[in-house]
This record gives sequence, structure tokens and C-alpha cells, in this order.
Amino acid sequence: MYAFINGTVSDIKPGYIVLNNNNIGYLIIVPNPYQYKINQEYKVYTYHYVREDINNLYGFLSEEAKDLFIRLIGVSGIGPKSALSILATDSINDVILAIEEGNVKQLTKFPGIGTKSAQ
Repeated sequence: MYAFINGTVSDIKPGYIVLNNNNIGYLIIVPNPYQYKINQEYKVYTYHYVREDINNLYGFLSEEAKDLFIRLIGVSGIGPKSALSILATDSINDVILAIEEGNVKQLTKFPGIGTKSAQ
């Protein structure tokens, strides 16, 4: 629905930021909200996640992070919370390398990722 949103961060909370764009505040769930600064302008790449009881907007500072998030939630047993925790705790390149190498030990260190999901 939205590829990205340009705007100014008006609020930072533990799980999300509020991005002001043309006087509309978008609540965007991000992997690490504290990497943003209040009153700074950002281009946030977004993913609109809709399920029967969930309607959330997830945001990322790069298209690569967004693409990895989409791939991760496509894996059976990995939901948005687990995917965000993976993106928040490691660099994108390290995660991709661990997946490509099949490094189960490194992948299971992430919260919510068991051996089965890592394989």
C-alpha cells in the first residue's frame, strides 16, 4: 500500500515512532526506534501488514531491511515480532550470511527463533 513515507519524527516510543507527513502522524513500528531522532526528517520504507486482527505499519531505514523483513515473515513460525527482533539485534548482512550458510547456531540466538525455524 505504501512504499515509503517521508516525514519528520515527532514522537519516539519503545516499539514505534510517529512520523509526521503533511500534518498526519503515522504510527510506524520499527526494529530500533532509538536510532531515530525527534524533529529529524527521514525516508521510512514501509510494509503494511494486515491479518484478521492486526493492521500494522512497519518501517525500515533501507529497502534491504524491508525486503529481509518480508522474507522473514514468510518463513513458517516467524511473525512480525520475531522478524523485528532479528533486524534490531544484528546487521542485515550478518543475518543474510547466517541464512545463506545455514548457521543454525547464530539464527537460534534471536528471540523467538527455534531450531526448526532456523533450519
